[in-house]
Order: sequence, then C-alpha cells, then structure tokens
Amino acid sequence: MKEPATEPAPQRGKGTVSMITKRSALMMRRSFEKQTYRFTQAPPAQFGNFLGVYLHVPFCYRMCSFCPFYKELFSEELKNRYLTAILKEIDDSGIHGQAKWVYFGGGTPNTLSVKELAGIVDHLRVKFNIGSLGIELLPSLLTDCYLRDLRRIGFTKISLGVESFSGEVIGKTGRKLSACRFIDELVETAASLGLWVNVDMMVGLANQSAESFIDDIHELTATRPSQITIYPYMVIQGVKDTPSMSDQEQFELIEQAAGILKQAGYARKGVWIFAQGDDVYDSSRDELTQDYVGFGPAAFSTCGNWKVVNPELGIYLSNLEHNRRLAFVAPKAPAADEWRGFARMIYDLHTKPDHRFPFYIRVFLLLLKATGYSRGNNLTPKGLMFAHHVTKSVVESLPFPIQNPAAVENYQEYLTYKQKSN
Repeated sequence: MKEPATEPAPQRGKGTVSMITKRSALMMRRSFEKQTYRFTQAPPAQFGNFLGVYLHVPFCYRMCSFCPFYKELFSEELKNRYLTAILKEIDDSGIHGQAKWVYFGGGTPNTLSVKELAGIVDHLRVKFNIGSLGIELLPSLLTDCYLRDLRRIGFTKISLGVESFSGEVIGKTGRKLSACRFIDELVETAASLGLWVNVDMMVGLANQSAESFIDDIHELTATRPSQITIYPYMVIQGVKDTPSMSDQEQFELIEQAAGILKQAGYARKGVWIFAQGDDVYDSSRDELTQDYVGFGPAAFSTCGNWKVVNPELGIYLSNLEHNRRLAFVAPKAPAADEWRGFARMIYDLHTKPDHRFPFYIRVFLLLLKATGYSRGNNLTPKGLMFAHHVTKSVVESLPFPIQNPAAVENYQEYLTYKQKSN
C-alpha cells in the first residue's frame, strides 16, 4: 500500500485533536444550535436570477441504519400523490432564473421511473435555465437502460451510494450489497454516455475494519469513477447505529485513502472529495453559501433573510392539496452564515482572507496561519485534520427540524397539526 507523499500516515488512533480544533468545532456547534424554527406560514420566496435547486424524493425500499436524512417507506399510492404535489409546488412557486445546479436527492430518487423523473424535469425547465442536472442513485436498483434514459432526458451527473463493497459491513446497515464488478459495469456504461460519475464511500460503519475500508478504496480505484467522495460516519439525530471508529480514526483512514487516490491520479478537491479533472459534483458544498430552493417534503430553501424547511410527507401533501404553505421557518442568523462561509472555505482547503468576513474570523485565520494550520492561504497537512473535524461538526450540528424537536419553538403545535392532517 502506497502512502501519501506529503506526510506519513499516522498510526491508527494515535493522533490527537488540538485544542484549537476542539474549540473551533464547539464554536461552530453553538452558533448553529442557536438557530430555531417556527412552524408557520412560509414567507414569499424571493430569489435572484442565479440559484441552486434541490428536489427531495423521500421514498426508500429499506431504511439504512446510517442515513440521517428524511425518508419514508415506498408506497405506490404515496408516490403518486407526491408526484402530483411536487409538480404543483414547482408550478406555483413563482421562481424563475438560472439554476447553476439541479440535484435530486433522497431518500432514493431512483424509486421513481425515468418517465416520472422526466415529468419533473420538464416542469423545472419551464421555470429555470438548467446548468448541471444531477441525481443520487442506489446502485442495486440501476440498469444500463435506466442510465441511458437518464442521459436522454438531460442528466449530466450521477452519484452512486456504494458506501462499502464488504457484505459483512453493508449487511449490517440493512442495505443490499453492490458488488465491485457490478459497480465497475455501471461506471463504464455511465462514462460511455458522457455522465460524470461520483461514488460515495463511508468510513466508520458498523462491522467495518480499517483493512476492509482500505480494500474498498483499492477496488474502487480500479473502477475509476470521475469522482470519489469519502464520508465519515455522521452522528446526527435519527441515525440508528453508532460508528465503529472514533472521529480521529476515521480521519486517519481518509488520509490513507487520499494517498492511494493520489497515486491513482485523483486530485483532492475538498476535505472528503477526490476527482479526475476539474469538475466537482457536490451540491452540499454550494448549499453552505449559495441561495437555493428546495422542492419536496423536508427540502430546505434559503433565500434573503429566511431559511425554510418543508414539513414531512403527510403535511406536505396536505399543504399542496389544500393550497397551503406551512413550513418550518427561521430568520437567517448573521453569525451562523458567517461561520458557514468560513466552513465552505475550509472545506475547499484554503484560508484566503475575504473582506466580507467579520473581524473575528479574519483574526482567527491569522491564528491558523501562525500555528501552522495554513501556509500561503492553503491548509497544511496539520490543517487537514482541522478541516475534517470542523466540517464534520458543522454537518452534525445543523438543525434538522423534522428530526430535532428542540429546534422548533412551537413543536407541540406542529404535532397537533400533524394529527389533524392525518
């Protein structure tokens, strides 16, 4: 196994997290945890001409133990009601402009047929000039025909949620195994169609060892997708399992993987992202700092002075069927947005000063440089550990109101309304 040229791989579990890193992560958590939502009438959506678009497809055939995102077990009846509702939500939105990216996430978006996806895309094209059109896909549901049809209706990027090639690891999550040979064929077909292919892997899953994770990375480099994203295990409310490794052990294994991927011709594009070429497929990175509109149950929108989160499926359907617009609404907190900007910069592995940052963040950047975390406006190997822990802390501390009642100041009113809607 070849190691990174820049720095020897640390012994697993032997590294220590610095006080600066711990304090920074705590500061981030406190900033985001202060943001609370209220279940109320959503404010009018007012966007500029340049935005992102996210569509949430909540349906899954199985519930993966590691997934923190809102999902519902698939039902043909609920799916049909959902399709009617999301088309109405798009049509009634009054939003137009240039969509830098459109991303279908979930849940499992490929529980929908390509014809059903095409109907949603057609309604979006009435509203937006679409740049990048991407979708998250569960490999076990994919066929070559499905990929060809996605390309035909205009998709340009796909993301395959593989997570691990180990049957022992994947079996523990409740998901079906996606064999490496099968993934290799999907990636080859997608590439021949001109699709940019990301593959998601995870470290820290239950039953996962350091050896099985590194074996996964070696196998994946032979497959050669356009991009590989390695996520640490996120400890977020709603996740059923606990990680098999500490945060520090996960970081050290990602750094070992980074060395392997560098030798295989991948360039590091972010703290967890490795790609061939200049393109990057990562809408969550843009969501830190860019206005975007979300369609579908539990979808986030951020614009102007507000953050808005759609309710779960039952209330979402009731809203659209009765011309209502009730949602979780929070005023944007300036401090949280400033730290989001900082987190985006760190995620991109640089520390270039920005005049838009407040004085205290500019001073903090000087401190990172003085203590060896950055050099020449780029993170050092020491700074990579800082970026990993801070980014993970940001994701884990984001207030998801559906999963986190403490983030909703009138949660009891929401429950009462939910009972009436059902």
